[in-house]
Amino acid sequence: MYVDGLVNTEDLQAHVLQDIATHVKTLDLTLEHLERKVITLADISESQEVQEISDLILAGNASLIIDGYAKAIIFPASGFETRAVSEPESESAIRGPREGFIENLRVNTSLIRRKIKSTDLKIISRQVGEQTKTSVDVIYIDGIADPKVLEELKTRLDRIKIDGIFETGYIEELIEDHPWSIFPQVQVTERPDSVAANLLEGRIAVLVDGTPFVMILPATFWQQFQASEDYYDRFYIAIFLRAIRLVFLGIALLLPALYVAVTTYHQEMIPTNLLLSIAASREAIPFPAVVEALIMEISFEALREAGVRLPKTIGQAVSILGALVIGSAAVEAGIVSAPMVIIVSLTGIASFTIPKFSLAISVRLLRFPLIILGSVFGMFGLVIGMVFILTHLCKLRSFGVPYFEPIGPMHFSELKDVFVRMPIWMQNKRPREFVKRNRKRQVQHLSPSPKQNN
Repeated sequence: MYVDGLVNTEDLQAHVLQDIATHVKTLDLTLEHLERKVITLADISESQEVQEISDLILAGNASLIIDGYAKAIIFPASGFETRAVSEPESESAIRGPREGFIENLRVNTSLIRRKIKSTDLKIISRQVGEQTKTSVDVIYIDGIADPKVLEELKTRLDRIKIDGIFETGYIEELIEDHPWSIFPQVQVTERPDSVAANLLEGRIAVLVDGTPFVMILPATFWQQFQASEDYYDRFYIAIFLRAIRLVFLGIALLLPALYVAVTTYHQEMIPTNLLLSIAASREAIPFPAVVEALIMEISFEALREAGVRLPKTIGQAVSILGALVIGSAAVEAGIVSAPMVIIVSLTGIASFTIPKFSLAISVRLLRFPLIILGSVFGMFGLVIGMVFILTHLCKLRSFGVPYFEPIGPMHFSELKDVFVRMPIWMQNKRPREFVKRNRKRQVQHLSPSPKQNN
């Protein structure tokens, strides 16, 4: 018994049916004889539960049932089509591995096994979804991962009652600590090297069958700024790139709101020549600055969404040409001013510098309430908004770990990999919030000997 399309019929014919056909006339055609001497497949198991047998068949296995026996032989024969391992599109890198996860769970676990060849790497399997029965694997390194976080994760997975799971986003919403928060509380990646590096730091990975995206938890706010490429380039290059990301994070979040607040309430903060230029460009504009900013921001988001949904061959061209044509036409028609087009364009570019898309989309959404606050209360409104955001970030937790760690609470020894990326040989301790034991990394700086220097 098997489901056509889920099994490899050639293997089934060669290792099961053909061998059974040669022994069908023998008197010793028993279940035990077939299992031990006839079927030449690995991982053969037995079952006598109808529900278990049907679940295994629907998962891509085949079963052999003989009249007169109250149990069935189950053997793996999966053979459905999957795409080849390729470079992940959402996390491309100039330097580093080019392989990414695919939709096959067993291939994904093997990619992690290739990175970490240790017997301490453990995998816990679960089935989630009353109808889909989706396979979910929890991967961690025994002796490094926090047992309390692991037990809490298993408890939350066991509590999930839902018809189907098709992507990690389903599980993310069902297990996160603060479901109403706009900030992502787990890290999502397509890169096996990123998963392996986080496992070595004491985190836990959750893989779902049918999706190339893997969840990593616990997650922190600063973790969203780290790209795998930071650790493959020289450390001073990584320091420069992280500084660029932090600066452009502030631009992506605050620049439109700051422009609206300053031009509406605090014109004295603008240099005189620049103020005269802005006033001249806005002379024929019928809308206030806040309406102008909202029109441009919403139009930019619509163009970005259109570029994503259109076919790849024309999506980028349409989004770029649309932005240029609409922007220039709006300026010429007197709907928006030229400085506003520059502000929105710079803000859009800044949002692309954030490595993780889940944090970038949160920043894009937060721009709109900050623009409203800046238009109503000026700079005072921006201060109120930023205090609220920082307070919210300090209150968040990801599986018990402070989201703003190591800044809140402050751990000076762990600042080596936050705003800057110090040399690898200086990062000899794992984060204390993730790892309660075995915190020391095996890192040694091998400096050249005096003879080599001479």
